[in-house]
Amino acid sequence: MSTGADPIRYATADEVLLALSADTEPATIPDHTRERAIKRAASATEKWINRTGRAFHPVRVGAVDEPRSWEVHDVQDARSWSPAKVILDNARPVPLDPAEGDAIEIRSGRDQWDDVTDEEGDAWTLDYRRRRLRVFERRLAITPRDDPNTSFVRLTYRYGPLGEEVQINEDNVVESAPPDVREAVAAKAASMLALNDNTTLDIPDDGQLTSRASRSEALKAAYEETAAEYSGFSPL
Repeated sequence: MSTGADPIRYATADEVLLALSADTEPATIPDHTRERAIKRAASATEKWINRTGRAFHPVRVGAVDEPRSWEVHDVQDARSWSPAKVILDNARPVPLDPAEGDAIEIRSGRDQWDDVTDEEGDAWTLDYRRRRLRVFERRLAITPRDDPNTSFVRLTYRYGPLGEEVQINEDNVVESAPPDVREAVAAKAASMLALNDNTTLDIPDDGQLTSRASRSEALKAAYEETAAEYSGFSPL
């Protein structure tokens, strides 16, 4: 049984269990195995996002209340210096909204930062399609033990669907994720579940689970095929 406190994910427990064995009757599966399926689906969702960079729900970079976890850029890595132009680490950034906790700060001293979130168009601009951030106002003077070009801007923002409707149900399943992505995430989660000793006691063996290792590898391969299509890169 799942609750609204379940971690966000791109596949349901039933989809994971059916990916593991097509003959599974999800309604007959014990709760403890279903909970494992939910956790594996959440883990597989994180792996999908990290592997492909394609999130189908807003994902935050850094913790709002912990600036040390925010994304930071140096001028040395900029595409240009005046204005300083950098490329954000994540594609498809969502327009910055202070009400959602998004923030951008420019370093004004060794340990001092100025919040310029509400100065879009004046202090900074962001091409959301190209994830290109331009900073027009920054400190240039070098002081002892403080190079203004190092860590000159930091920000916390969200990335994911841009201009698309996101549907997340009460169980925190992103129903608007494409069917092939949901299938791939279910396969990845099932590949992890296949190696669990207790799973084979709860899932009927239709011949697919005879070799858990080979079944897990087949599921991983199915996942990687779709992940490669979305990322444009295959590690195989």
